[in-house]
Amino acid sequence: MGGVAPMPCPGTPPWEGLRERLLERSEALREAGDPAGAAVLHAIVETWWAEQRRWTEALREALTANHEVNNALVGVSGNVQLLLLSPIGQQPGVRERLLTIQRESERVERAIRSLGEAKALLGLSANRLGPEGETHGDLAANARG
Repeated sequence: MGGVAPMPCPGTPPWEGLRERLLERSEALREAGDPAGAAVLHAIVETWWAEQRRWTEALREALTANHEVNNALVGVSGNVQLLLLSPIGQQPGVRERLLTIQRESERVERAIRSLGEAKALLGLSANRLGPEGETHGDLAANARG
């Protein structure tokens, strides 16, 4: 095991490859006549893996907030656009405020897109199998990013 491990595919969490390599090392220890060392390494890896699964799920849940924010933002943006087209939206003071809301909505949209990109980069997005083989629905799939 002296070589450099291949880089994981984009969107694949690096900890998946690390777990695989550590379990391979544990098996190599067992095959080399060190069953005690193999058992210790295996136990450490599996304990870490259980903690990693909990952390990954918590992170995935936090990052799905972008879907909820995006849904609310669509409503705000749509209503601002309708108001801008109405007679009320043509009044100078009102128009400037509506344009501010529109501009800030676009800023929030960019932040939401970044959350979606971070989720994909971490391998926590659409229909990706989780650490235990469960399918994670990507609630951000309908988001604008």
